[in-house]
Amino acid sequence: MNKVIQLGFILMITSSLLGACGQQLVEIPEVLPKVTIGVVGPIQPMGTTDLLAGYIPEDRGFATEENLIELRSLIIDTLRAQTKREYEFIPAADGADPTITRMAGVNSALEYWVAVGKQLGVEFLIIPYVLSWHPREGSSAGVTSSAELTIDFFLIDTKGEGALLGRSHYSEKQVGLASNLLTLNKFIKRGGKWVTTEELAKEAIEKMIKEFRL
Repeated sequence: MNKVIQLGFILMITSSLLGACGQQLVEIPEVLPKVTIGVVGPIQPMGTTDLLAGYIPEDRGFATEENLIELRSLIIDTLRAQTKREYEFIPAADGADPTITRMAGVNSALEYWVAVGKQLGVEFLIIPYVLSWHPREGSSAGVTSSAELTIDFFLIDTKGEGALLGRSHYSEKQVGLASNLLTLNKFIKRGGKWVTTEELAKEAIEKMIKEFRL
């Protein structure tokens, strides 16, 4: 096979594989402009077409409506307490639902969210995707099943054609200290107790704040 043809074939395959993994990330600026940032209520994607990146775990657990309401409040409270920015908090029920992408005629979840941001008049948009939620079964002293959470936060620039600036991924299932001594620091930070999924979510939000330079 001609070398030029071989190279073209390789580039085509590589491009296809990269596209299948999700949207390409654009580097987050060192300092985000002091503008109002839109924050969507937590979303539970129903399929891969709803995703901006990553995948849905096979052993997925779903958060209840009450869990999502509590998580939204936790996101709002933590952002207000730990950052000095202006936010517009948008409940998922207010038209921001990625499953609409299959009905609205847009080609991707990114295009959908860029359109949402433009309609709301915000330059940046944060979208929390709850990929798996398993509640703690037991108490802080002992459990039959520990808390587990997989959540992605996405930061989108809605200006122009839009761009995916960042993804903050958090996936954690609490294990006992006896099962993994490498978790000693986490064990101490968590007060030596079994935490709830909401407490794991607080860790995820704080991680997102640091990674998005809020």
